[in-house]
Amino acid sequence: MLLTLACSAVSFRSQAEKVTVSLSQEQDGGEAGRACIYIYQGKAEYRRVKADEGCAPEIVVERDKK
Repeated sequence: MLLTLACSAVSFRSQAEKVTVSLSQEQDGGEAGRACIYIYQGKAEYRRVKADEGCAPEIVVERDKK
């Protein structure tokens, strides 16, 4: 069973590719930090950073190959 899971994981990873996504929106939450929002193909990726940090201008995500 473990071998089956390992093979499934390898085949799943081979169907994904890395894509760079630019920062879409940044929201200041005061002392709670800030929300960094990256939107790619209708899906939003959120990252939270500390109040004294800024959002990365871009992130790398994996998307399925079609």
